[in-house]
Amino acid sequence: MLNAETPRLKFALYGAHSSLGNALLCELLSRQHEAVTLVDDLNSMTVRPGLRAKTGDLFDAISVSQSVAGMDAVICLFDSRSVPRASGDAATEHSQDFYQAVDALLSGLPKVDVERLLLVADFSAHGEDPKVAAALQRIAAHPLQWTLVDAGTDGEDLSIEDFANLEGLGDDDRRVQLRRIAAGIVDELETPQHMHQQIHFRI
Repeated sequence: MLNAETPRLKFALYGAHSSLGNALLCELLSRQHEAVTLVDDLNSMTVRPGLRAKTGDLFDAISVSQSVAGMDAVICLFDSRSVPRASGDAATEHSQDFYQAVDALLSGLPKVDVERLLLVADFSAHGEDPKVAAALQRIAAHPLQWTLVDAGTDGEDLSIEDFANLEGLGDDDRRVQLRRIAAGIVDELETPQHMHQQIHFRI
């Protein structure tokens, strides 16, 4: 239950179709926050109380600003195959698009006074890609209230319903592990402890 001391916040989420994205949606809704999923196709999301969908392009600053206006924070699961693009096509070369996505976020969020960004990616998988390194350097120098989260999105086979009831499941169950990562991410949104830092979550 949401008590009188707990503010209801609005969060925009890129990459909602991933397993981690659905775990995050379940966690956000269970804490009675509002979630807006940013997708290519509005029909791809089932709207429910506290959850709605908007179209947007992660790789375009104007689209980002239009999509996230009014939000308290943005969560971007960059490695999700379903991050939205204007073309409607999934990104095929994520590492080459990383700088473009970061540029759009860092340019678009301040235009609409959104100050908080959690950028989630499997940074170890991106290795020493120079475009990723350049993007991280740009983030490090930016005044936005950002946190980098080193975590994988773990595919796109689990839905919100898969995370709704974890009673009786063991600690080694993938759903339990992803829900714990989601809880850690939402904790960081509610009570920031790692501003301008990178945190690590691994299954």
